Amino acid sequence: MSETVESFQTKVVYNRRFARPLVIFAAPWLQAFAIAFAAIYGVLLFRLYMAGIWLVDSDGVPRYIEFTNFWFAGSQALHGQIAAIYDPVQFTTVQQTLVGAGRYVYDIWPYPPTFFLILAPFAALPYFASFLSWDLATLLGCIGAVYLIVRRVSAIPVVLASPFTAFDLAYGQDGLLTASLLGASLLFLERQPVLAGFFIGCLTYKPQFGLLIPLALAASSQWRAFASAAATAMLLAIATTVAFGAGVWAEFPAQLVAQANEALFADPDSRWGLLQSVYAVIRAWRGGPALAWTAQGLTMLAVGAVVWFVWRSHARYTLKAAALSAAALIVTPYAYAYDMAVIAIPVAFLARDQICSGLLRGEQLTVIVLFLASLSILFSGGQGAIGAPIMLVLLCLILRRVLQSGTRPGLEALKFWKNFCDDSLVR
Repeated sequence: MSETVESFQTKVVYNRRFARPLVIFAAPWLQAFAIAFAAIYGVLLFRLYMAGIWLVDSDGVPRYIEFTNFWFAGSQALHGQIAAIYDPVQFTTVQQTLVGAGRYVYDIWPYPPTFFLILAPFAALPYFASFLSWDLATLLGCIGAVYLIVRRVSAIPVVLASPFTAFDLAYGQDGLLTASLLGASLLFLERQPVLAGFFIGCLTYKPQFGLLIPLALAASSQWRAFASAAATAMLLAIATTVAFGAGVWAEFPAQLVAQANEALFADPDSRWGLLQSVYAVIRAWRGGPALAWTAQGLTMLAVGAVVWFVWRSHARYTLKAAALSAAALIVTPYAYAYDMAVIAIPVAFLARDQICSGLLRGEQLTVIVLFLASLSILFSGGQGAIGAPIMLVLLCLILRRVLQSGTRPGLEALKFWKNFCDDSLVR
């Protein structure tokens, strides 16, 4: 009898942690708001296109945006002229032949050669068709990953309503592609680790967002996924070498260093707000490079420790996946506004856990505030360093659910170090 009463009291206390869903989060309202925001984005882009401000000008000449850079590189790869891509002078000359002298923006190509395997099929199309195909393909990939995670149709308009999605589509960048690969990796990791490893291997085209994945795989003993990812990365490298030659790998490191010097080690007057990292926040507030790197380094260590212990714990898999995908955007010092489109993945896993396990008090209000804050990225043209604070708050929401679920990563950590010390003494 006493056990029954104690069990009932425990359930009552547990239930008090949860909140009733706000009316604004009811499926019909959620879809209506999301569709409205997506429609506004679409109308604005169409108006800009008709005014000759976006995509092509009034004469039909392409407006230089990030995708223009991709299309040039893919076209050069198709014609076997890879050397021109990794030579800043030649790359500049090639770009100017299409957009006109002085209208190019980037003269550095910092991407791994494996990225050419993705870009080449799109570059085979005319520029306008290539841009639309790229946007559509990457958007559908992200939507598909989010839908399979959440298992709700209402998740689709929510992805479209994200300001980071709109920003990525406007510039034709690769944030949605990164989101698709990361989402697919975590979606299949629990039940189909070999397939998950394939997507992880493909994610090496943007290696800064996979820094914590090996740590999570090791913490959870996902060695089959680890092996699959390594094999996929190796096969992609071999395919790139066969298709474009071995020389492309010799040119890549120099351009990577040049990009790092330009983006992370520039003078204090640089537009640090373009970067969406802890490092950039410090630099944007006139902090010195030493302070910025210290803050970024401490953040990486703290977030890495969180990922390790969460993945070592008995937390629900949805929370593990949400924590890792959120942490992936936090640990890298090199992330732009379009990369923040990846936020759709941790939000999707968080939403799935909320659907299955209930809402904690204050969660919905916090998510609304984060969404409103993210709108600033559109008004600032991607120059507001808001990404890192948003992701840190989101990670805190996820960790709160980990703790409320009864899992204590801190206790798991103590047990780990105790066992480690005991084993050391035995040896």
